[in-house]
Amino acid sequence: MTRSAIKWIAVAWIPAAIPACMPTAATPSHPPDNGAAPITPSPTRPAIPAPMPGTVTPIPLATFFPLQQSNTALIYDVRPGFSYRIGHIPGAQSWPKSQFDAQLAPREAEIRSAVAAKRPVILYCTDLSCPDSTKVATRLAALGHSVSILEGGFATWKAADLPTE
Repeated sequence: MTRSAIKWIAVAWIPAAIPACMPTAATPSHPPDNGAAPITPSPTRPAIPAPMPGTVTPIPLATFFPLQQSNTALIYDVRPGFSYRIGHIPGAQSWPKSQFDAQLAPREAEIRSAVAAKRPVILYCTDLSCPDSTKVATRLAALGHSVSILEGGFATWKAADLPTE
């Protein structure tokens, strides 16, 4: 995936996925002064702000490798489960795109924990032509998580003759 494709996703698609109820520049930040009493949130149902969109950024192998080696990144392999079982980047956890919804709740807890520990969240797929990492990354970004995608995916890792599990 090229940087321009990822930038397009972050700039064009993610904002479109933000709920329409989020305030925009055209939405006044306070009600007009028309003499009416101001509206206050109910104590039983406080206002909940919509999550801000996260970002999706590419990460080259040269930047990814030290993070993987030092175990300072949360790494998800989003390829199908059988591909993961055949071989994967050491330390990566399997989260197939097909299992995104089923595994989202526990994975979000892992992501929040990683972010709190200042560990980047990195996804990878098979190769440059595999769309799965982009699909998972954009869904996570729409939920407010910032993630990176390993440029070239598992194929880049293998081409560099790096070890697999």
